[in-house]
Amino acid sequence: MESQKRAVKKIKMNEKKKSQSSQKSAYPSKKSNKPKMKGKRSGKSKKALLEAQKRRQKHKRKMMLFELLGAVLITSAIVFILSIFLFALPKVEGYSMVPTLRDGDRVYVNKRGKLKNFELVYVKIPGTKEKEIRRIIGMPGQKITFKNDQLQIDGQDKEEKFIFDEQQKSQENGRLYTDDFSTFTLTGKSDIPEGKYLLMGDNRPYSVDSRNRGLVDQKDIIGVVEMRVLPLHLLQSF
Repeated sequence: MESQKRAVKKIKMNEKKKSQSSQKSAYPSKKSNKPKMKGKRSGKSKKALLEAQKRRQKHKRKMMLFELLGAVLITSAIVFILSIFLFALPKVEGYSMVPTLRDGDRVYVNKRGKLKNFELVYVKIPGTKEKEIRRIIGMPGQKITFKNDQLQIDGQDKEEKFIFDEQQKSQENGRLYTDDFSTFTLTGKSDIPEGKYLLMGDNRPYSVDSRNRGLVDQKDIIGVVEMRVLPLHLLQSF
């Protein structure tokens, strides 16, 4: 009897399980919807990630721009400070230095350059705000003489190679490229005084220089012209 009861009970249990499983298949549980909900959430999270990435990239570009502007400003400030004490990049104006330099050329000036004969120098014109480029012909303590287009320094002949062709052409036409004069005719003294320099332009027939304005004080010499930097195809060191 007991075995029969257990068998009947087992059959009823199996039938109950079958009815429950059929009910589940007919009415899907909430769990079956979870994957769909998960897909929607993942789509939203991807969009949020893309937007966050775009914001980060935009912020990064802004930071790079600020850094670039900062670097430019700092570099400009450094160049400006250095230019006050170390160098200048003036533009040549006029034709007094032809053929060496021409109107519009840009040159590099070393403000700590050593002054010596035949160096090109950048100078202030006393009593004005103007500046110009001329060549040192006479140094303090030297005696300068020009006779028949021949330069003499302390009684010794010196070649002016930078205007050799111009001298030749002028002499062929029966003219002097540099008119005769001396330190004495210019200043009333045999030698150039201490702290003074005799400067001349290379375009001797037309240059306004120490022959007209007198000797130049050392304090008015800004620096030595070491290079022509523009135009680039005429780049040249002196």
